[in-house]
Amino acid sequence: MDGAAITMGDAESLISQVELARRWGVTSRTVSRRLGFLGITTVRRGRCRCLTMEQLALAERFHQHLSQGGDSSSFNIQDHGALETQVIPARQPPAPTPGHDLAHQQLTALATALLARLAPSAPSADPLQRARGLAEAADARLVLTSKELTEVLGHGIAGWRDSRDDYGFRFTRHKQQGKVLWTVERCPWSHPPQPRPLPANPPRLSEPFLGRMGRYGG
Repeated sequence: MDGAAITMGDAESLISQVELARRWGVTSRTVSRRLGFLGITTVRRGRCRCLTMEQLALAERFHQHLSQGGDSSSFNIQDHGALETQVIPARQPPAPTPGHDLAHQQLTALATALLARLAPSAPSADPLQRARGLAEAADARLVLTSKELTEVLGHGIAGWRDSRDDYGFRFTRHKQQGKVLWTVERCPWSHPPQPRPLPANPPRLSEPFLGRMGRYGG
């Protein structure tokens, strides 16, 4: 279109590069570089070079792209139409009705109760486990480490001194080759009752005399 003849109507719709530079706030040389990048061939009008309305629309779109922080590499020259962003409002979930909310709560409570009934119950701890363990250690005269004694007692023994009476047993602390060991003994009052021993020669009951030899009938 460079040097082409234009009609009076076309001349009224042209805009010069000088006017475009004034509108953008840049130099005419900057306008020329931008038009060269866009592949726009200006129309000569006297001493001025002008742009048609179609060329002006493309140039304005490129200027807006640069003003928004874009560069020439990210500009799509082929897209002459401005893309419109369609905003679709998010659909709000319907408010639950009171009856529906109550039914949901009842169903949740029923499911929770059913799962609790079907779940296997954890085995309860043996209340005599500690007593049995201490009695076994005392009767068998076992020597326990601090860790083993802690497991039998079910709690720590920090702060225990050389001997301690607790749970009906006496705990005595020993040291051997740098290791701390413990022995367990029953307290005197906690020993199980011993059966009374039978006499060695129980007295014989009197039996009737059965003969001249002095024998007694059995």
